[in-house]
Amino acid sequence: MKIQLPDGRTATIRSLEGTDKEALYHYLQNLSVESRSRFGPHPFDQLTIDMICEQLDKDIQRYIAVDESTSTIVAYMLIQQGMIEADQQRYTQRNQFFLRDNTVTYAPSVADDWQSSGLGTAMVNIIEKELLNRGIARIILWGGVQASNLKALNFYKKIGYQFVGSFWYDNKDNHDMMKEL
Repeated sequence: MKIQLPDGRTATIRSLEGTDKEALYHYLQNLSVESRSRFGPHPFDQLTIDMICEQLDKDIQRYIAVDESTSTIVAYMLIQQGMIEADQQRYTQRNQFFLRDNTVTYAPSVADDWQSSGLGTAMVNIIEKELLNRGIARIILWGGVQASNLKALNFYKKIGYQFVGSFWYDNKDNHDMMKEL
């Protein structure tokens, strides 16, 4: 799906394909040190990217946004059916239990120079429509969000995520957040 942002830039939002290996690797390598430190669903090395693109897992949907003017990836978002194990354990400790069939885990990433452009919100809106059509009722942030990441926290609150708890990981305070659709 093609979208136009308020600043006039256009991007196509689509599923990641096997032929996107080089472009995805390039995207991940070009994230700033800060952005890389805040996105952690998988390593950024070529072997991992090759595996992701060659063995697309039906339980994990991967979306990308491609800049229409440069044909480069400018955002990468993952949706996994159910919850990752560490998230499941934390939520269970808080007596929060969710069905795998109607819960997904979400990991977003937007290129530094596209952050605050409206791209993340546009992608979320497209993804959430697809999730609603599949009967998904709840989205959990994959591994939570670092408490120091005020930009991300404000973004999640703006699009309807709720704080559900804190946890300490990798010497950092983190927040679990989720959204009911």
